[in-house]
Parts: sequence; structure tokens; C-alpha cells
Amino acid sequence: MALKKQNFAEGEIAIFDEACVYKRGEYWPFRLWLPKENKYARKSLRTRSESTAIERGRAAYLEIYGNLQQGESYFSITTKEGVEKYLSFRKRDVELGHIVKGRHATIATHLQHFLSFIGKDTKLKELERTDCENYFYHRHKSTNTKVKQVTVQNEQSTRMAKCT
Repeated sequence: MALKKQNFAEGEIAIFDEACVYKRGEYWPFRLWLPKENKYARKSLRTRSESTAIERGRAAYLEIYGNLQQGESYFSITTKEGVEKYLSFRKRDVELGHIVKGRHATIATHLQHFLSFIGKDTKLKELERTDCENYFYHRHKSTNTKVKQVTVQNEQSTRMAKCT
């Protein structure tokens, strides 16, 4: 990883030659350029002290760098992007003959119901195991016709998120 910015202005201090802490008002935030994600990882260090900012900046860098080395991304994709990736992955199963087009369409429909419940802009990293507890109630109230329990169970077994 390399800093997007190579020349530091007054009030900016390099951390491990790849990140920096910089003064913004009275406080010192941290910033690290992530070339794979084409964004800065930013973090508030919640300090007014330069020496504390440098120490916390080093700790933030090591944490982020360690996670990146383990293959984790810093920024999470949205549920909508996750569903799109999953459906394109399952499209290959149709091409290989593992599932039929109708099953792919059913999976897409199930996931659209899931997106309407959980929200299309929700970050996947923000989802908790309990976020789908009221899914049946939502499906029952959001349609004009009565949704059978077996339909909702089939939708829940289709979803890629670990919601029960």
C-alpha cells in the first residue's frame, strides 16, 4: 500500500510511510489510502495530543493492515450488491446445468423480498444474526394476499444471509 499523497502539509504526520495522522481543528484523525478499494480508510483518534495521535495511528494502521493481509476488506458492500454478486454466481450454475432457469428466477424473487425487508443500502458487515427475526411478520403485512408459512420458510432457506 502506498499513500495517495506523498507530500505532507503542516500538521500531517506520516505513520509507517503509508498512512498519516493530521490535525483537523483541535483533533487528530487517521487516514490510510486503500488502493484495492480506491478510498481512504479514515478513523477518528479522539485525541488532541499529537503523541497520543501517533500512537493510536500506529495501532489503527496495524489493525487495518493485519485485516487486509487476512483477505478482509475495510469497506463493506451493500446487501443489494451482495445479492447481485450472488445471483451472477448462481447464473453460472444455470449455465452448467446444476439448476434450471426457473430456480434462478425463484432465488431472485426470494432475495428481492429479503432486500425489501432488510434494506438495499444496509452494509453486509452491519447485519446481525437477529436482524431477520420479524421477517414473517413483515412478509405477511407487506402483501395483499396471505403469505403461507411454507413460502416464507422457503425464502429463508434461499437467502445467503444467516438469518433465521
